Amino acid sequence: MTIKGAKVGCLYCLLFLISCPGLTQTNQSEKPLFLSISPYIGKFQVHTKSLYPYNGVHPTGIELEASQLILTKRIRERFGTFIKVGFGFNYLNFNHEDLGHTITTLAYLEPFLKTSGHWRISAKVGAGLAYLSNPYHATFNPQNLTYSTHLAFPLYAGANAYYFFTKQWAIKVSASYQHISNGGIKQPNLGINYPVIALGIEHTFNAYAIPPKRALTNYSKNKRLDLLLGYSLKEDTTHTNTRHVVNVQGNYSMDISRINALNLACLVEYQQAPALSQTPKELSVAPLVGHEFLFGQIFFGQQIGVYLIRGEEASNALLQNYYLRYKVNRRIIAGINLKAHGRVADYLAIQLGVRL
Repeated sequence: MTIKGAKVGCLYCLLFLISCPGLTQTNQSEKPLFLSISPYIGKFQVHTKSLYPYNGVHPTGIELEASQLILTKRIRERFGTFIKVGFGFNYLNFNHEDLGHTITTLAYLEPFLKTSGHWRISAKVGAGLAYLSNPYHATFNPQNLTYSTHLAFPLYAGANAYYFFTKQWAIKVSASYQHISNGGIKQPNLGINYPVIALGIEHTFNAYAIPPKRALTNYSKNKRLDLLLGYSLKEDTTHTNTRHVVNVQGNYSMDISRINALNLACLVEYQQAPALSQTPKELSVAPLVGHEFLFGQIFFGQQIGVYLIRGEEASNALLQNYYLRYKVNRRIIAGINLKAHGRVADYLAIQLGVRL
């Protein structure tokens, strides 16, 4: 499938949906539906010497996205602004025979920093599932050390600017940073990192009006203590042994605004040592400090820490955590956690926890 073919296919989908009379409504909606199409170009990030052959590679792709802008009073009170929730379907060609191409699906959350007037500005985070066409193979594709499984997990963080030249049509400009890896499930797994710029067009099917700004009700700055248990499978560098990873994380968060919090955490981690290890160091302990975006029941966090006790699988003294968690109810939390050293992912863990 070529980029040209993908563009044509997505354009047909957009024109078909716009032309369906049943989709267009004249009543004012608090949850208008949008559809957009955005071709984009990126730049492959060379974050280790092993990836120097891909220096100068520029992936190109196209995204078809359906989203809903939620204009209810309850949402604005909770987030301090209006938000979009959306689903994106992407085709990306890495433009290098080793790397192949990928098809990704991502779920997005998009809080708006500016919602009125011709110009609208938003932040955007997302995660999903990717199919990659040409993984590492010892015989047929030994140069590709970025991914070794057909299925992987994309992460997205960026910002959008919209210019509405009519009430229902807008030019959409996006800048983002994207990452794809399998979370250490199978080696090699150096991961693919690439910043992206995109230019597209967006259309809404509904008549709607942005509510006027009103003073928000007071809110209390909460403090939270979470205790989480995480688990992951990780293949060693010999590609012969799948090992268990278990971690326990305590996380203390302090709200500083409606959608921002600072946190302190402690990570205690057990990584099963490789079978050939002579002196296994399986335990790691690290304090972390970080920031959370608070999107209602969803929390997106970024943390950095330094090992006090360093297991042999840690490639350097510093580590990062990136997590997406969902508050199931008043006490239960579930989510995923990506641990990394620099730009190299260590593992992707599922987490389950309680709020104390």
